Amino acid sequence: MNLRTILILGALSAFGPLAIDFYLPGFPAMAQAFATDEKHIQTTLAAYFLGLSLGQLAYGPVADRFGRRVPLLVGVTLFTLASLACAFAPSLDALIVARFVQALGGCAGMVLSRAIVSDKCDAVASAKVFSQLMLVMGLAPILAPMLGGVLVNLYGWQSIFIVLTLFSALCTLAVAL
Repeated sequence: MNLRTILILGALSAFGPLAIDFYLPGFPAMAQAFATDEKHIQTTLAAYFLGLSLGQLAYGPVADRFGRRVPLLVGVTLFTLASLACAFAPSLDALIVARFVQALGGCAGMVLSRAIVSDKCDAVASAKVFSQLMLVMGLAPILAPMLGGVLVNLYGWQSIFIVLTLFSALCTLAVAL
């Protein structure tokens, strides 16, 4: 498996952790924007975890039936559109729904990147590729809160979701090509 493919699969695998850790620094600003407290903003995180859990149950069987590419493109596109919806959510309820949908889309990369590696590589090569994917995935929870904090301070909480939209759009393009 070439470096380009590993980087794309690593980015797709990082969607889940990235979309969690990246937006945590925005909680106080979101609470202020929606005139609520951080406790209520935390429901967006719960909705995300619920979507992540339910989506993982669905993508395996769907990908087994329809192949890896189409469900992956659908999931990443869903993540992209939901990220945009998060950025422009007019209410906390809309943000909660958008985060749930974002997770449903984002878990496609987490599930299907592993399936693609298993499909394309033997056991020894899979172990090597998985270790490389974990390196890419491991950077997300380390860098995301710092980058998210900088974005929130400079451009507001919506900028987090704009960056996620751009990142996922680039990944969608990489998968499509």
